[in-house]
Amino acid sequence: MLISHPIMRLGLFIFFLVSFTAACGGPVREVAPISYTLRFPEALNHYMEVEADIPTLGADQLELFMPVWTPGSYLIREYARNIDRIDATTVKGNSIDITKTTKNRWVVNSAGLDRVRVTYRLYGWEINVRSNWIEGDFAMINGAPTYLSVVDNYQQRPYQVHVELPDGWAGSYTALQTTDRPNSYFAPDFDTLIDSPLLAGSPQVDSVDINGVPLYLVTLGGAGVWDNDRALRNVAAVAKTQQEFWGHYPSDKPYYIFNLLTGFRGGLEHKDGFVMTGDRWYSSTRGGIGSWLSLVSHEYFHLWNGKRLRPVQLGPFDYEHEAFTRSLWVVEGITSYYQHILLRRAGFSTRESYLGTASNLIRSVENTPGRLVQSMSDSSFDSWIKAYRPDENSSNTRISYYGGGSVVGLLLDAEVRRVSNDTQSLDDVMRLAYERYSGERGYTEAEFIALTSEVAGSDMAPWFKRVVQTPSQHDYQPMLDWYGLEFEEAKEPEPKMLPNGLEPPDAPGGWLGADLKVSGGKTMVTRVLTGTPAYAAGLYVKDELIAVNGFRIEKAIASHLRPFLAGTTVELLISRRGELITLPATLAEKPNKSWKLIIRKDATPEQTAHLESWLGTDEVESKPDES
Repeated sequence: MLISHPIMRLGLFIFFLVSFTAACGGPVREVAPISYTLRFPEALNHYMEVEADIPTLGADQLELFMPVWTPGSYLIREYARNIDRIDATTVKGNSIDITKTTKNRWVVNSAGLDRVRVTYRLYGWEINVRSNWIEGDFAMINGAPTYLSVVDNYQQRPYQVHVELPDGWAGSYTALQTTDRPNSYFAPDFDTLIDSPLLAGSPQVDSVDINGVPLYLVTLGGAGVWDNDRALRNVAAVAKTQQEFWGHYPSDKPYYIFNLLTGFRGGLEHKDGFVMTGDRWYSSTRGGIGSWLSLVSHEYFHLWNGKRLRPVQLGPFDYEHEAFTRSLWVVEGITSYYQHILLRRAGFSTRESYLGTASNLIRSVENTPGRLVQSMSDSSFDSWIKAYRPDENSSNTRISYYGGGSVVGLLLDAEVRRVSNDTQSLDDVMRLAYERYSGERGYTEAEFIALTSEVAGSDMAPWFKRVVQTPSQHDYQPMLDWYGLEFEEAKEPEPKMLPNGLEPPDAPGGWLGADLKVSGGKTMVTRVLTGTPAYAAGLYVKDELIAVNGFRIEKAIASHLRPFLAGTTVELLISRRGELITLPATLAEKPNKSWKLIIRKDATPEQTAHLESWLGTDEVESKPDES
């Protein structure tokens, strides 16, 4: 099945020869498109064959490269590792030399030929949103791990893609421009090619028209239990709310949501759609569809924030080197903040349930010691070496620019509202930023801070220095006072009888503070946070906890520690790489901060008005179709 849109059916012949001028001021030369053919003769074994027909411009040698990372996922992933075989021939099929020169580059001895053909065999069975996933009845193809291009002029030339479908595959689906040939597509430049995933197979495809532009929900793996129609109705409500937020839709191209129901949860944004993974059972319950829509809301917000409004470092892309930026907390963190706020505005949550979501985000941040070690700005910059490579110590040394950035968005919105006396908000900051910085250039972190100050009518630089650019404990009080909120006091745990049947004393019970998991009958340490008795005692991740004060652990560790009061020193018998070791550990009182946001009973009329300006009132909310 070929999905086409009349706006996209441009006079593509005008692109087949594209002119460009060299940066050094050299002569204008004509560059014909590189044409790729994707074949799947070994789809059952997760292989795809790519044939690239490459114009040479008469060069004696062509240097080819494959990207090493994909935009939106900030880690060098070495996609060339999936190429099992690569060959070069003339258009008549005569073999010519091709030599690999670096981890992701090859040199073809084109010897003055007008064109060469490079054919390579790609393995793809990574079930995620950023790689290739090929099976016997479908293929989810991403750009970066698929396409080779010429080093010198890959940004200045157009590209064509043709898909040869195996028997039984219904069609191919992508946001790339269609041509008159079935299952054939066109990209005016490399960024568009890389940023346009393609699904081939027989998915369920439904569409809805939103303000004159079609949105396609392309679902794979529904297995008869996923309700695509229900999901699409809810997506439409989210999309309309977000378009109203920004005041426009930034493209006349159709939008594609590739919904892969793998059981895992993830998403990756693209300029005209996104790829997401989820669970086929999500559409069966209100809670499930809510979780799925939360991810949809996040990725759809990237249509504006991230793909068009972006830091200067995130485009044009260098696909062979890292693109370092200190503003991923804006791209991902503020997006994470709005994914929930805009679901609230669309009527998918009550005011109370939204405050519950915000409470969970705050609790997660406050229970991460790394917030006192790494700033939001540094978290963004170090994403390439830390964000996608967590280890047993990550919680102690880093903070996520997703969750941490979402809490910053919450605080920033409140601060802009507070200093402007509720005449401005983060909404106004984002809309002005889009107006001023979306497009070719992007913004620096300093420019985003200056723009926020302009909107707020007050110098916000000291606030950003304290909250974004310095590791610190957040001060929630200004936000709480503005909205008339407070953190609910944590309830003291109910006292339990001691093992000997006696009443427990008034002093609190002891707490070790290590995360444990019972595996194969063994109690294993999985995480040790700074500031806990376990950390002070020198307990390691992967230690096996065997006994407390000479008594074997036969049930939950809390039961063994219950007889001991905070301040008591106990002896832990552990096995570390097979060696039995005794560690003294002085137990502490378990922290009992709830971080649950609630509306103050004595909130003033002014505070109530500020809260309603932010979250509205449940009485006037209209509910989208969830049936």
